[in-house]
Amino acid sequence: MPNKIGIIGSGNIGGALGKHFAKAGHSVMFSSRNPEQLRSLADAAGNNAQVGTVEEAAEFGEVLLLAYPFGKTPEVAKKMKDPASKIIIDANNYYPGRDGAQPGQEMQEKGLLESEWTASYFSGAEIVKAFNTIYAKTLETRAFDEKAPLAIPFAASGQKGKSVIESIFQSIGFVGVYVGDLSKTKIMQPDEKLYTLQISEAEMRKLIG
Repeated sequence: MPNKIGIIGSGNIGGALGKHFAKAGHSVMFSSRNPEQLRSLADAAGNNAQVGTVEEAAEFGEVLLLAYPFGKTPEVAKKMKDPASKIIIDANNYYPGRDGAQPGQEMQEKGLLESEWTASYFSGAEIVKAFNTIYAKTLETRAFDEKAPLAIPFAASGQKGKSVIESIFQSIGFVGVYVGDLSKTKIMQPDEKLYTLQISEAEMRKLIG
């Protein structure tokens, strides 16, 4: 079933996924502070894509993809009127050198994993952790691979989000492998077991155990 997907962060990951989503028949809105700069990206994505501000994309999407530097989450969350009605796909990773020390300190103080920290800013939303373990180039080139689809690990805070992301994976030619709820996502963080792996579903399920 096609979804309306707001892309918040239209760089390498968000841009590639947005084009895949549009090709698969989903309705997509790419966003940035200067949406007109994304016009060529939307044109490349085809008739199912448009551009807007972050606020407009957040309103437009039933599903939202977060694909921006991790530390900007508090700023983005302030621009979202009603997160409780959304399914939010968190594709971000924490890199202290880029994102600063504050998120790391907050996670340590509160005992939160990266996905849980993100979820804490979007009260009531269903959070899905996905697409954060895959290289942008791999994401761009290995979609719609019917013969040898790559596995992508994901976690979900609720059943609706789990069902929606599984459908989205299938629509763009990847296989989603469920690791559990957000409390199980350490295995997906940078430098952990599943990070940057390019393997099959069977291989990934063995690693998860």
